[in-house]
Amino acid sequence: MADITIEQKVKLIECYYTNGKSKAAAVRAMESHYGNDLNCHPNTLKNLIKKFLLTASMDDRRSENPGRPYEVTTPEVVDKVEAHFEENPKDSIRRAAQVLGLKRESLRVMLKKFLNFHPYKISVHQKLTEAHKAKRVDFSKKVYDAIENGSLGVKKIIFSDEAHFDLTGYVNKQNMRFWAIENPYYTTNTTAHPIRLTAWAAISRKAIYLTTFTETVTGEFYKQILIRRFYPWLTRAAIPTDSWFMQDGATPHRTHDVFESLATKFEGRVIGLGYPAFQGGGIEWPPYSPDLNPCDFFLWGYLKDRVYQRNPKDLNQLESAIKNEVANIDDEMLNRVYIGFLRRLEACHLSGGGHFENIYV
Repeated sequence: MADITIEQKVKLIECYYTNGKSKAAAVRAMESHYGNDLNCHPNTLKNLIKKFLLTASMDDRRSENPGRPYEVTTPEVVDKVEAHFEENPKDSIRRAAQVLGLKRESLRVMLKKFLNFHPYKISVHQKLTEAHKAKRVDFSKKVYDAIENGSLGVKKIIFSDEAHFDLTGYVNKQNMRFWAIENPYYTTNTTAHPIRLTAWAAISRKAIYLTTFTETVTGEFYKQILIRRFYPWLTRAAIPTDSWFMQDGATPHRTHDVFESLATKFEGRVIGLGYPAFQGGGIEWPPYSPDLNPCDFFLWGYLKDRVYQRNPKDLNQLESAIKNEVANIDDEMLNRVYIGFLRRLEACHLSGGGHFENIYV
């Protein structure tokens, strides 16, 4: 072991536990990382593991150091930690350390280095019925095929949605972690807060339109947003006149007057829930599909992560922060958003219309 540095010893121990406790596999991984000239042998690893479990050290001169040997990291303790988190995956490190009688940092090292556990964030999903899944599959296949054969240009789709921004903030997923080898996909429900600003946005490949308001959204109010604010912006921003417009199935979006306005402006190039039945054209947007809408899977989360870092004190500061962050979204980011939409269409189809976070990469 004298020819192996401390850094290499740490890497060797890590390779051992991340390769199913196989000494041969760990040695191969080391040789792949450092080259074949590394003086490493399975027996070297065997001795190193024994020393590390007894002393929690890879320093050959550990016996010369004063103080009591640190003997917490034994195979029995590691197994005990693994069993605890298999039964209690929602426990925080602080709570688990108290129950197991371990130091928090020691526990963190065991979870990450020895057991290869990861802290996964909570996610929020809407319940999908078999009928919903079938519609999502049909939509994904139809739109993806249309893009592939050139009858629908993905860069000519304008995606729209609205979201609430509360002065009190929103669910901070950074504070929610669940330790496990694989993502357990835990979910939670959120509640509304009264002091808020509503934002309506439309993402095009060229630019993002955003407007804010505090009024309750009705069919008439939504129609006026389209006519007085959004349609003039399309002209000013030089958005292609043959673009498609997408909206979700919110009730104010599906009134007769709104559909009539959209039909006049986009000449049937509309993706929306209930629109084909009204117009006899367009594409039906599947219900409960925020994971397919760039406003939901990208824009709102991106904005809230940054806006609330500024700690806005009133609605004026909140509005200013939102608009400033939108202005900072560049062309490269928009390109990745549209690529992400295509990949999500594929993932939705592969998952049979269900939630696809477990296969979407």
